Amino acid sequence: MWWWEYTHDGPGFTWLGTAHIMVIVSLIVACMFIIVTRRWWQDRPQRQNAFRFSCVGIFVVGEILLQVWYIQAGVWDASFALPLHLSSIAWIAASFMLITRGRTWFEITFFAGVGSAFLTILTPDVGNYGFPHFRFFHFFITHALVIVAVVYMLAVENMQLRFRSVFKVWLYLNGYAAMIVPFNFWVDGNYMYLMDKPSGPSPFDWLGPWPYYIFSLQAVALFVFIVMYGIYRSVISAGSKRSPRR
Repeated sequence: MWWWEYTHDGPGFTWLGTAHIMVIVSLIVACMFIIVTRRWWQDRPQRQNAFRFSCVGIFVVGEILLQVWYIQAGVWDASFALPLHLSSIAWIAASFMLITRGRTWFEITFFAGVGSAFLTILTPDVGNYGFPHFRFFHFFITHALVIVAVVYMLAVENMQLRFRSVFKVWLYLNGYAAMIVPFNFWVDGNYMYLMDKPSGPSPFDWLGPWPYYIFSLQAVALFVFIVMYGIYRSVISAGSKRSPRR
């Protein structure tokens, strides 16, 4: 069953191949569906609860299956398998956002989650695991669902952002990275890509060699957050007259 095996002889991943393009198209369709049907969700709290907790269930089950996959293959190691990468922080924050409907969790998921998930989907570090391998599904579903969850919170739950959220989340990420660096040294890991760049092509390639790209990344992250907030204000908030959730 190569679709589950760690080492497989099935199809490899092709950047902007048919499967990759279908992932992007499916993500766009899912987001548009939520926006168009937002009144249908708002009319029934039961539907909202079903959606929110279903997303959380997918995140949790996906992580469990990933850990089982590592263990079954005999490759599990603390240097890479723990949910400490930014993508893991994104789905964890998204889960708390969906459960609590809290503003802070929404801010973290919006800036750190959507920003990283969007870039990761465009330039995925999925190795050679192409469709229909388990890793392909896990990778893209997890990242795409973070974006879908944020679109849901914006369109259905009417969550709103403040400009200071940009700097708050940026400081949160820097604080988290500062804690991860010594842990990376301890386990010989590369969480948050703080010790080395991703193996495949990625935006990290534009930011210089290690360790200089880490400092470049901080400036880029802050710039991206500001741009994201500007898009939010011009496209989403401008058309909304509702007061923010307290």
